[in-house]
Amino acid sequence: MRFIVEWIEQFPGSKTKAVKAINKGYRDGTLPGPIMTALEQCKHKASGKAKTSDMITLSTYNKWKKRGENQGDFIPQVREKDFTVLPWHVATVALLKRPQGSTLKWVHAELVKQFGEAAPSYHALRRWRQDKYSKKDQLKGRYTGSQLRSQLFYQHRTAEGLMPATLVHADGWNTHFNAPHPVTGEFVTYEVWHFHDVATRYVSEPGIGMTENAHVIMKGLENFVRELGVPARLQTDSTKVVKGSDKFTKALHSLEERLGFTWSHPSEVGNSQANGIAENFNTSWLDKRSRELATYQNKKSMDDLTFKRIKKLTAQMIKAANNNDAALQAQKKKEIERAGKGLVFGSFTEACAWIVQICREFNERPHSSLPKIFDPELKKKRHQTPREAVQEHIDNGWRPVALDEQELVDAFRPHVVVTVTRETVTPWGGMRYRNTMHLGHFNGEKVMVAYDIADYSKVWVKDLDGALICEAEFVEATRYHAQSAQMADEEKRAAAQLKRLENKGETIKARMPGNVIDGALEVLPAHEIPGMRESARIVEEKHSAEPVAAVPLRDQPRERYLFWRTLDERVKAGEELYGDLHDFHKAFPNTHDWRSWNAFYNGDLFKAAQP
Repeated sequence: MRFIVEWIEQFPGSKTKAVKAINKGYRDGTLPGPIMTALEQCKHKASGKAKTSDMITLSTYNKWKKRGENQGDFIPQVREKDFTVLPWHVATVALLKRPQGSTLKWVHAELVKQFGEAAPSYHALRRWRQDKYSKKDQLKGRYTGSQLRSQLFYQHRTAEGLMPATLVHADGWNTHFNAPHPVTGEFVTYEVWHFHDVATRYVSEPGIGMTENAHVIMKGLENFVRELGVPARLQTDSTKVVKGSDKFTKALHSLEERLGFTWSHPSEVGNSQANGIAENFNTSWLDKRSRELATYQNKKSMDDLTFKRIKKLTAQMIKAANNNDAALQAQKKKEIERAGKGLVFGSFTEACAWIVQICREFNERPHSSLPKIFDPELKKKRHQTPREAVQEHIDNGWRPVALDEQELVDAFRPHVVVTVTRETVTPWGGMRYRNTMHLGHFNGEKVMVAYDIADYSKVWVKDLDGALICEAEFVEATRYHAQSAQMADEEKRAAAQLKRLENKGETIKARMPGNVIDGALEVLPAHEIPGMRESARIVEEKHSAEPVAAVPLRDQPRERYLFWRTLDERVKAGEELYGDLHDFHKAFPNTHDWRSWNAFYNGDLFKAAQP
């Protein structure tokens, strides 16, 4: 600035002509080098659109000269923002990082409660958040996991140089629609596991089941091997069904070792972006296509009232099917289609066929991550489809690492390591398999046994290197009927369901009226409890005269409970009422307080009351 001010002052002529001359010289490039550099360095661009394109104006020169006279130099005194950390700053950050979110008005009210007169004004708080509080820090705490990562840096990746089946991404999806259960026919959701080739974006036929389990994942992987061969590396999320499972990884007899591929997971648990190809397929394709169905369900996209109505209609449709009323079933199906404005599946097979079909349609659709080609039909360029990308690799000499049918079936059989005992092996459920010609030589040694989950008649015994030793036939069952592995799994699941239902029954019994008013009975005196006088009278008449018929109390659970309590109080008072209690239990075996009955008959009071 000093060079520029001195140059203008030494210019012959007025200051206006000097300013015009220096601007013209800068545009023409005729000024001395130091002056050119000084003009470029001291140009202070304010926010907004400049009023002139000149490097310096007369008013700017006057301001610089006045500043030099007042402070002795030409350095501009630009006011910096104050970033001093105040006590209310820390409290504000904590309030803004609440995961449920906080409005600025609520935050200001909380600061007023905490700091009183020292609290900032609402406008000061708003300016601080807008100008001085980091936008990135505002996200941390408010969001975590995938939601936070969606706002932060993401490393883009390219599939350039990859061959088909080199890297495969897989993920599971719980359907956003209801379809018939294969056994009961009730409308439920399915679990779909789909496998994607990263190089071509090709998706193979998925595995479909009721829940996320090993069989669904293995079926999806088997379909991929049938179509594109054995993958070199398979990546899934850190689902507990896969990670650390002996069936899949980290074991000598695992599927990973039998097929010879590497099973990997994202290094950071919950990082869905690392498996983004399969994750995006759930929302960008499967969910959108599911909106074609009348039974579609999604909190964000589906009308809640319509979904409830469809749920009632599907229940009526199932009831009609169970009653073999085909006409009513067809009528309810049409009502669902009209209400949901979409398709309704009539069977499990039909729903599975639709899922497979939309995956095939995806392979025929141009994909933005694939190279562009010229389409002779459209007369213009477009992206390749996944199927065209696979065919291009085949034309260039690529061949899949394929397995023949026998190898494929054997590879996907469950394998377990067991010890040979008395020429037999027991792979599951106490089922014993024998081969006296070969297994006797391996008594006491560990072997690998492969079995078919739906066929219990025989198993395949291998050594720990995977070489076949023999086939062992079923010889003896610990049950009256032989049990396949599939039957054993279904029985285990049914037992767990019955246990849950039993627990629900216990909860319902605990909530019945007799137990609910138990606390109230402890507070009120016996003569003030409604019905207690009448119950006591019945007991007295039972002792003094002919027994009073207790049948009218059958439909009065409260009276029945109070009647028992009266008898119990008399027993506690020392009276021997064994006969009355026995008759009452016989007349009312389903009394609400059955736990008290059990305690009575199993306790000392019962023994002392016996004649």
